[in-house]
Amino acid sequence: MRHFTAASIAFILILPLGGTTSAHGIVSAIVNSPLSAAGTVRDARVGVNVYLQSPGAPGVDFMDPKVPGYGIPPGGYMEIEMGGGFERDWEVALSQAAIMLVTGAPQQGLPGKKVGYSVADGANESTFRITPTVESGLAVDQLMSPAPGAKLDPIPQRGIKVIHIGFQQSAFFNRGKRGEVHVRIVDGSGTAVHEGTGSVAFLAAPVAQILPTNFADKRRNHNWQRIKAGEILGVTAGTVPVTLMMYARAEGVAPQALVDFRQGIAAAGVLSTQQIKAMGFEKPAALARYNGGLILEDRNGDGVLTPGTDQIIGGVIGKAPAGARGQELRSLERDGKPLLSQPTEAVAPKPGKRWGGAIMKLAFTGGSKPGVYRPTLALLKDPRNPASGDGSQYTYTIVVE
Repeated sequence: MRHFTAASIAFILILPLGGTTSAHGIVSAIVNSPLSAAGTVRDARVGVNVYLQSPGAPGVDFMDPKVPGYGIPPGGYMEIEMGGGFERDWEVALSQAAIMLVTGAPQQGLPGKKVGYSVADGANESTFRITPTVESGLAVDQLMSPAPGAKLDPIPQRGIKVIHIGFQQSAFFNRGKRGEVHVRIVDGSGTAVHEGTGSVAFLAAPVAQILPTNFADKRRNHNWQRIKAGEILGVTAGTVPVTLMMYARAEGVAPQALVDFRQGIAAAGVLSTQQIKAMGFEKPAALARYNGGLILEDRNGDGVLTPGTDQIIGGVIGKAPAGARGQELRSLERDGKPLLSQPTEAVAPKPGKRWGGAIMKLAFTGGSKPGVYRPTLALLKDPRNPASGDGSQYTYTIVVE
């Protein structure tokens, strides 16, 4: 992989939460961790994912499993420095429990004992140092996740693409308005061959979260799946659903207790635009951006989603190749009823007990045109106010071949 400086790639992402995240070099963005209900809230413990990128695959395109991630050169190391805006908690060590290297999003972990690295303090007390345990370093093609489902992925992810900070423990607090993270990969001569910096604006208060997850389906990679026109993710053989983790808004919880908040959003699902039209429902004008459908929470317990009766909590913003038709994102169905979100423990008992939340599974039908389809699922800041704007959101990528 060729050397480039931190200034080689630069851009700013405008987030839906009233702030911005800026990044350059090998860092593309810093986002709330998929295992945290409030990882970017001011004065809470850190729970973030640092997304990486490369010159040939900037931004989200770096998560394509066809694109290799990063390795660590022989005799070298990787450092992740928590810069301004992050305060160290001296009660928590900089160890594997506080950080995890990841192959993609949603994440398939690269635990040090399995793939061959140690975690310790780096250049200063606010820096993680990742050091290979063998002299040959960590080669990209050998960096594959031991997650059971990784072997089932048609195109396995390889290499470091995401850094999860605040994993089983969190060694830092969010302080002030924003935090900055510096990442560098150093070779055996001590030269930084890849580096980058990103920052994230802290939230003044928690919001409900919708996040990527692969806890279901043996931790297969649910993102960047490849299908043909008319095939359906989650139904067509060899595919898995579009799957999301959902956390409720942590209202009335003190910042120091947010790390333990586990409540999910259960009984939620997606009605596609096609389904909504068939019901004769007209979306409120304030929700016109949701061209792909609505996210609703079943409030009367009848197991079906009815706009006008059930609570609209968000929607789907679809992006497809020009002229594409037939693409559709909707809840999976079981016995003629939508499969609504369930507590994570009911879907994946061990991680559900540890991290809580709720899991929602959706079916995506490939559109008529080949190319990249990107449905964004967004939650309203305040479901009681359709004009409140979007809070948390996540975009899945599907390739129709």
